[in-house]
Amino acid sequence: MKRRAYNKLVQNVSSAHGSHSVLQMAMMMLVAFISHGECLSQSLSPAQTQASPSITTTTNLVIVPALVRAPSAESLPTLSASDFLLTDNGVAQAVTLEDVEHQPLSVLVLLQTGGAAVEQLPTYAKLGTMLWYLTANHPYRVAMLSFDSQPEYAWDFTPRVSDIEDGFVHPRKGDGGAAILDAVDYGIDLLSNQPPTYRRIILLISQTRDENSNAKAEDVIRRLGENNITVECLAFSPEKAWFKDQFTKPRHENAPYQYVPNLPPLLHTFNLGEPLGVALKAMREDTSATIATLAGGEALPFASKAELEEQLAALANHFANTYSLSFRPTSKTSGFHSLQLLIAGHPEFQVSARASYWVTGEGISMK
Repeated sequence: MKRRAYNKLVQNVSSAHGSHSVLQMAMMMLVAFISHGECLSQSLSPAQTQASPSITTTTNLVIVPALVRAPSAESLPTLSASDFLLTDNGVAQAVTLEDVEHQPLSVLVLLQTGGAAVEQLPTYAKLGTMLWYLTANHPYRVAMLSFDSQPEYAWDFTPRVSDIEDGFVHPRKGDGGAAILDAVDYGIDLLSNQPPTYRRIILLISQTRDENSNAKAEDVIRRLGENNITVECLAFSPEKAWFKDQFTKPRHENAPYQYVPNLPPLLHTFNLGEPLGVALKAMREDTSATIATLAGGEALPFASKAELEEQLAALANHFANTYSLSFRPTSKTSGFHSLQLLIAGHPEFQVSARASYWVTGEGISMK
């Protein structure tokens, strides 16, 4: 286990890095913002960092991981390349279906241990067992990085889940922060050193909203695409958990309130203004889900230990319905490219797939 000093992290980060329908709309808006060079709206002030040298190779092949689900309990047919309809900036592309059944995995768990996650630490105890189930049918390497207001402790990649299990069973309580974007950005650095033949996956377990990261959201999304990294997210709402506590746990009452001068004062009253304000904040930005959607994964919510385990089991089952597509773009236009994937003849199927990639002046940027 290694302590990661944050000043080292900042020095290593390059400035060149950087309901279902509601989330899709947010994703489309983000695509529009990025294509015009705008920054994803976050309540943070990104710090300027010194650019560090990096080696970037270019290729004409784009990899698109995709999860396909049938509605309700319907069985999912085996799909071939001709069943996928992929567009690149609105232009149809010819795709090839890659073999992922025996593809090895590099899985990095990003575990929030600070801020609102302090109340979630007991729910992490069985994550090692669930992670083993998630990777059981593939050769794999796993690693873990805990974070609060900055990336904190890292367990290096290992072929055994048991090597990092202590980090789940005895997580260290972090500070009051939740720098999701900084953690993902650092996670990209760790995964980029894994063999390119491995499927690279970030399993993000965190609250929904980023707090005070230095990394820019659009840079993080671009780097995820450059390094062929899929993000799967298990998220809890800090506001919902706090709001629930106000009505289920002991709390301080207001002082006796003299409502009518000639009657006894009112007892056992509470200030509902604060819980109401916090509950309304829960309807705002969802950083973790947006990143997962743009990076070809999905975001699953949990509010208890049992729900976390259920969602991890669901995620493992979804891996069986995951496809890996590749294509050579017909357009070499530099900049941001928007992808859309559908299943021919099955508009009812739900598809979660990579939503973008980047083209540099020399070609498609992949690391």
